[in-house]
Amino acid sequence: MRKVYFVCIGNTCRSPMAAELLNQKLKDSGLDDVRAESFGLSPFYPDSAEVKRLREMAVLQVTGRINGLKEHRPRGIEEIMFREGDRIALLDADSLGDLLSAIERNPSFRGKHVPIMILGIDDPFGGGSEDYLACCSELRRAIDVKFNLLIGEMRI
Repeated sequence: MRKVYFVCIGNTCRSPMAAELLNQKLKDSGLDDVRAESFGLSPFYPDSAEVKRLREMAVLQVTGRINGLKEHRPRGIEEIMFREGDRIALLDADSLGDLLSAIERNPSFRGKHVPIMILGIDDPFGGGSEDYLACCSELRRAIDVKFNLLIGEMRI
């Protein structure tokens, strides 16, 4: 199974919501050979109860359901086993340098082609429910528009 890894800074807001949204879209499309996961460049431990509530509320309002998001816990790149054919969707361009440095240090990336797509989604961390809802809506639009780019080459 190939994976799309959504990456943000703390792995508490954008990237887990994005993974949930893509996994819902994959399920709705009947695609079971691709899975979305997420990690953070500086994972925020422990996951805040308020952030958890806000991200779940946003996904529930945008999609009407939650699948795996309730089990999410922040994790970093050191927990990733990147495989040839996987790809990364970085949620903000400002973190590209940090991502490239982290990839260089992680042995699971060595010798592999690492496709990176930058989505440019604002971070709702520290904001309220309106910020999380706006972020989740923006993530859903980006995933809908870039769906074939996110998974296209994986479906060979």
